[in-house]
Amino acid sequence: MDTSSALRSLFGLNPYPYQQRVGETLLSGRNVILRAPTGSGKTEAALGPFLLARQEERRDFPLRCIFASPMRTLAQDLYERMGEVNKKAALGLDIRLHTGEDPQSPLLEGDIIITTVDQLLSNYLHVPYSQSQRSRNIGAGGVVASYVVLDEFHLFDPQRAFRTALEMARALSGVTPFLFMTATMSGDLTRELAEAVGAEFITPSQAELDVMTSQQKTRQFRQVEAPLTAQAVAEAHGRRSIAIANTVDRVQTLYADLQRLQREGHPNLQGVTLALLHSRFFPTHRGAHEQRLKTLLGRESQEKVILVASQAVEVGIDISSEELHTEVCPANALLQRAGRNARYAGERGVVSVYALPLTEKGEWDVLPYKGQEDVIRATWEALAELPSPVHPEAEDRLIDAVHTAGDRKNWEGYLATRQTTHSDRMKSAFLGDRAMRPELIRDIQNVSLLIVPPETDLSTWDEVNRHERIGVTWVNFAALEANREALGLNFDHEVNWLARVPREVEPERRKGQGGDSRQPTRLEWLPVNTAEQLRNEPLVQVNPTFVFYNRQEGFRWTTPEGGQLGVADFPPVHARRPSGERPDYWYTYETYEEHIDRVLKASRKHAADVWRVCPKVDQKFGLPAGTMELALKAAIAGHDIGKLSVGWQDWTRRWQAEQVQEYAGRLLWNGVEEAARHGAKAQAKGEYCAHTDYHPAYDKERNKRMGPRPPHAGESAAVLVSAFGQVLRTSIGDDRKARSVMLGICGAVSRHHSASATGETDAWRLDDGAWLEIRRVFKQVADAELDAAALAKVQKGGVSSVIKPLPLSPSDPLAWMIYTLTSRALRLGDTRSFEDVRWKEETL
Repeated sequence: MDTSSALRSLFGLNPYPYQQRVGETLLSGRNVILRAPTGSGKTEAALGPFLLARQEERRDFPLRCIFASPMRTLAQDLYERMGEVNKKAALGLDIRLHTGEDPQSPLLEGDIIITTVDQLLSNYLHVPYSQSQRSRNIGAGGVVASYVVLDEFHLFDPQRAFRTALEMARALSGVTPFLFMTATMSGDLTRELAEAVGAEFITPSQAELDVMTSQQKTRQFRQVEAPLTAQAVAEAHGRRSIAIANTVDRVQTLYADLQRLQREGHPNLQGVTLALLHSRFFPTHRGAHEQRLKTLLGRESQEKVILVASQAVEVGIDISSEELHTEVCPANALLQRAGRNARYAGERGVVSVYALPLTEKGEWDVLPYKGQEDVIRATWEALAELPSPVHPEAEDRLIDAVHTAGDRKNWEGYLATRQTTHSDRMKSAFLGDRAMRPELIRDIQNVSLLIVPPETDLSTWDEVNRHERIGVTWVNFAALEANREALGLNFDHEVNWLARVPREVEPERRKGQGGDSRQPTRLEWLPVNTAEQLRNEPLVQVNPTFVFYNRQEGFRWTTPEGGQLGVADFPPVHARRPSGERPDYWYTYETYEEHIDRVLKASRKHAADVWRVCPKVDQKFGLPAGTMELALKAAIAGHDIGKLSVGWQDWTRRWQAEQVQEYAGRLLWNGVEEAARHGAKAQAKGEYCAHTDYHPAYDKERNKRMGPRPPHAGESAAVLVSAFGQVLRTSIGDDRKARSVMLGICGAVSRHHSASATGETDAWRLDDGAWLEIRRVFKQVADAELDAAALAKVQKGGVSSVIKPLPLSPSDPLAWMIYTLTSRALRLGDTRSFEDVRWKEETL
């Protein structure tokens, strides 16, 4: 079946020629820059190649698509639209939404991930949100092993997210397919970008645009030399109106003023439904509002409606209006807003653009477009030159007139800093410096507010990620204090706290060692006394007593007229979303060989995305075929070699002997004894243990009494360096490349329990006969021989040296690639091997 026919079978419509070109180009291995107007089918163009590759079972295209947008609201709308396509075409895809407000997939698992650029880039940079520091090296491999769509990338922060995304696309060239999509970007920058990332620039021809029903409408622009008011909206209202303000505070004020005018009997507002949409709703509640709006303002609607909204409606939502009122904003954002006016074929509409309110200094209040005052002024002036009605060529000229100079300046700034300042910041992020997130992704601080009932369990990231959040740009600490005083309550740390921030607490025995403590990273929530303490905090819990929220109006720092402080409607609590931490669950006895075999199987299942791209890595770096896969197998086969030490095996023998005595005749361990399937097992002579029988409900105290097990992660890496280094050099035939591959493998092994592990080793030696077991299992899993002499030396003399894995970043592209992909494959395999075995035993 040719591409055109295949796309038609997927979407039920004949594809436009440009959509076919996008699919063919991406499937041929090239990146694409797509510039097409709103409503021209960019989403279908993006999904097409991914769905075709799955349909044809192509092994040269990733198993996952990550669709990243600049705004949470666009991500939510895309999630719903793709869900409809999935259901209609019976595709059977696992589609997940992952935003700061609703982190459904912290580890980037699923067939299609709809997310924001903040979540995408923070994962790529090894500083993800909603995960502990020790789990931060899992998500990056998920980015590398995906097909990445950057939607509306012209709205990315030009000095941060835009530049970081470009560096990501450059670094992952040849492995990760990229599609950059925009409706409004200057032509010059689009062409520069295409050249920089080795992409083909595709745009619909005029002939294609002429036949698109979405482009067959009439739209006029007019300027209003006054701020946007409820009175102006009411006076112009016919049947369907949308009013957009630049800040949520002004949106809420405008909505309240329209409600007042309606109560007072304004003739144009009688029988009119007033609707509100902005970013300060819990995702569940906002989703309900958006579904309602698609009915009220959709293609077939005959309702009388006025929607008051923030920039949340700029992109994504399929609604239309005859009258659209908007505060002036940058031209690219303005045209996105205009896409909610006369959206459907044959419609006629008017876009009224209003001047901004003034600050105390008498200047335009340009928030949230800080630093773009000149662009907004240029947009205002250029509006006077637009023809009436406006056609696509005129919109292109508006973009070029307003944005070309700024785009050129930003591009030159990118070229000047990409190998200096920006590169240094990226290296710091790869080492775990979370302070780099605002420097590399977005200047305006994005804060996720966590608002939950008292006594809610927030002790781990897994528990935190069950709760939806609200996105704001800053925490109004002064308002919280004022609300507390208004209620006559005194501040305290237990009940009447205002805001709290999370701090990770590592179990004492695990700090700095990379050991596999049975406990997950715990969170402490520290009360905040001043606004300064909230600087650069991405997640803040606020006390529901001192804020206002209901599902109709959303979140406010202060009470509206006639309102009362407090949260009237909490969203549902979701099922646990794995964040990479091992839950504090029970274990059953597992030999070394059993564990390695189970990790390999679990990795192939749960990290299939990584295994799929192995040939691409080999091709990119000129490695012998099978090298990347060998690295994965070697890391899995060797990650627990350190457990075959005298210290570890002595500990497990003592533990299992006590377990047999303690639980003789009793059945263990599936959470309750009545559901048990087997009892404790003694460690046989000549048998090497990877995990002991353990249940947190029964064994914690004895575990403390026996003391910690010796560390093993750094030790495992040290043995691999000695016993596998020369084997790898011979296999690759290039010492420099072999060294980079070994660095990546050792980095992943040293950090397979914590991305922050130092890799230091304790003095130790292998248990009697262990070197033979290591060599046998390694050969069985990796199909490669370990150096027998080197292993025998370790057996005899032990390891007393210290191995500190070098910091890994794209400055050594091969080592970084091996480390990033291997970390994901190893850690998902290691963790999920427990879960898979538990599930099997519980269902016997």
